[in-house]
Amino acid sequence: QSLDNYFDKKSIWLDLGYLDYHPDAIKNLHIVGGKMPQQWVSMGDIIWDSDISPEGLSVSYKYPLGASTEVFGSAGHYTLKDNVDGDGVQFKHDLRLYAGQLGARFALTDNLKLTLGGSVYGYDNDDDITAGGTSIPSVLATNGNTPNEQFKLYEGFGQIDITGLPLPLSLYGQYVNNKDASNDQDSAWLAGVKTKFYGFAVDYNYRDVQRNAVVGAFTDSDFANGFTGSRGSKLKVSYELDKNFALGATYFMANSDYTNANLKDSDINTLQLDAEAKF
Repeated sequence: QSLDNYFDKKSIWLDLGYLDYHPDAIKNLHIVGGKMPQQWVSMGDIIWDSDISPEGLSVSYKYPLGASTEVFGSAGHYTLKDNVDGDGVQFKHDLRLYAGQLGARFALTDNLKLTLGGSVYGYDNDDDITAGGTSIPSVLATNGNTPNEQFKLYEGFGQIDITGLPLPLSLYGQYVNNKDASNDQDSAWLAGVKTKFYGFAVDYNYRDVQRNAVVGAFTDSDFANGFTGSRGSKLKVSYELDKNFALGATYFMANSDYTNANLKDSDINTLQLDAEAKF
């Protein structure tokens, strides 16, 4: 099975298949190859749907700086489509993703922790041409994106974790800008809050994703049916029955500009019920 076809699940029913090399000589270094879990830190899902398993090669590392600070980073090369233009089997024609991330975690006090970081996601050959040089709309530019849109995403993210209160509290967010966008619809942001009480976990966030801020093929497929040019709320509540089983519900309240060529500025409200088992 080759690494191909935009990170999809493979015809042999393969969700993950990877090697993780972490040498004893360099603690916290991981070199991962294959179809892998996402190797970057995410504070929201406006860039990457949580179901996506990238394919390629990644290097990640974290390093403690004293007792209260940890620096982390990752870099990766991923193959989305093998030989997109059909002009011979050559690596230079592949549709590729290059990813880089750097961040730090700070223990400001015993009850206050802060995570800050930034990421870059760049694509090669994302104009996606056919053999003979005939242009076709990029497979990446879909679900609300302008046809043939190009992408180079810069992300900043953060999270504050507060304990010592009657309820634990986490505030998180991310901001994204597409440097290569063809118009001013190039930015997205998300802000959220999480807490737990009496066995319930609650996670709420609000987002505003402009039309060409992120790749329509990879953004959260459940919010506004996966379309950019959307804004609204996501509320998730779950209850842990025991350490291996939980029940949950997620409600999406979205308004989208581009969900259908004949239906613009539409409301898309979605309810999901989940039973989660770990074994």
